[in-house]
Amino acid sequence: MSNSAQHKTTIASLPWEIIANVLILAAEANITEGYAPSYTYGLSQVSRTLQLHHKVQVQKHITGRIPPDILRWKASDAIRQTCSVWHEWALGYNFKELYVRRWRGGESWDPKFLALPSPSGGPLTSDIFPVVYQDPYRTLKSTVTLFQHCPHLASHVRRLWFTGIYQFSNLELIFKIIRGCQNLRSLTLPWSALRYGSVDDWIHITNNLPRLTSLEFLGMDLRQSQIDGDKNINVNCQALEDIRVNFSKIRRLKIHGCSNVQNIVDEDLWEIARTATNLEEVHITGTSTISIAGITALLSASHKSIKVLNFAPLDYNTSGTTHLNPSPGLPKIHFCDVVTSCRNLVDVNVSIPHICEHILCPPPQYSKELLNFNGQSQKMLKWSGNTIIRLPYQGRTCTHPDLPLEHPDSRAQIQEVLSAARRLQQSTRELSIELIIGDYTFTPGAFSVAGDFKEAKKMSEGLWQPEGERDSRKGPWGSSGVWGDAGMKRWTEIGEDDFFEGVRSGLVRFEH
Repeated sequence: MSNSAQHKTTIASLPWEIIANVLILAAEANITEGYAPSYTYGLSQVSRTLQLHHKVQVQKHITGRIPPDILRWKASDAIRQTCSVWHEWALGYNFKELYVRRWRGGESWDPKFLALPSPSGGPLTSDIFPVVYQDPYRTLKSTVTLFQHCPHLASHVRRLWFTGIYQFSNLELIFKIIRGCQNLRSLTLPWSALRYGSVDDWIHITNNLPRLTSLEFLGMDLRQSQIDGDKNINVNCQALEDIRVNFSKIRRLKIHGCSNVQNIVDEDLWEIARTATNLEEVHITGTSTISIAGITALLSASHKSIKVLNFAPLDYNTSGTTHLNPSPGLPKIHFCDVVTSCRNLVDVNVSIPHICEHILCPPPQYSKELLNFNGQSQKMLKWSGNTIIRLPYQGRTCTHPDLPLEHPDSRAQIQEVLSAARRLQQSTRELSIELIIGDYTFTPGAFSVAGDFKEAKKMSEGLWQPEGERDSRKGPWGSSGVWGDAGMKRWTEIGEDDFFEGVRSGLVRFEH
């Protein structure tokens, strides 16, 4: 017998890394090739009278997409039943990302009535059956029960995501699920977890989950009926104030949205920053209760490790981004100096209440190499990609915080910022900088300004006519589009010199 016959290669004899990749490709093929349905279907509704007396053709229609977690179960169903080893792989494939949602929808038929005979003695379809409403937290409760009976399943969870679950009574169930997921990498929680979670709960999250590096909070407004019906709405365990709660293992912190009940504020970020010294990414968007003071605290604590900064506060009372004043009692720190002291910072998208040229070039006191301001200073920054810096409505310059931007001193500092941006772009070819100041978007590298100049030209009675004016697709949010009713306006692009000439003559104002 030949050696090839004696040593036959089977799939079980391959390295496990290869087998795992093959199984992943097989599961994905089941989805892309249609073996696992990606959509849910329904039947067109026909009146009950027509169903009894006429033959009516019922049409099939798509009702929606199947959620990703359910789709993974369907795609790996055949693989899971092959052998015990592949069954264990399928558990890891399916539980890798676990989404626990608050159920939303209509009522369903009560199944116990379907087995009963018709009360009227007629056809079953002619009777109106009782309906029952679904428990919106059934998924949450069943997940707790599942992990209690099968604790080894929780060890497969890598990402855990909760949404629509924010009541005091349900947060206890959330923390029960978290306690079983010892291999958790990423955790998304409702904002109320910071208020309702006990000290022991947060000690477990920050200290006893060794692989957890990403933490995210989602905020949302509650209806007044939800606030009035919850007697524990104002409970605050103040877990962040305990010195045993340690965020030093967290690499990515994200806060999105805001709430009308016990929202996340600057003081919470200061408590987190006390131990969060290794953050690499900070994403804070869509909130109106966090100011630059909280962001400064996080950057100061992680200035050696931070790489990504995304801060876009939102205020629905104005057409765009605005800024809260820093919380009273917190120390005042020059934010521009803090940003440029973060030597590993690469990706920047930030909204600030004051601006100066130091946000684009470190001040000389940080390094002996910065004695030559025009040359060596920009080499210390590692920014790349598309950088967006917003100076929203009522913004001022750092040197002249009491003067409007149209004042000659403030205007001169804005021009210094634009010059610093151009010097930084010249030293970093892969960098594109946009400065959004008030109602206008500046592209320093192209010496251009985008905005609505129709009223300014009308006021000048034809005396102010910018040269090379052309249509622009930019808006108050930069290249990403426009905000609010600004989409109805015609945006054009002019040169910087023409723009500041309009400002000097009083025809153009940074804020309308």
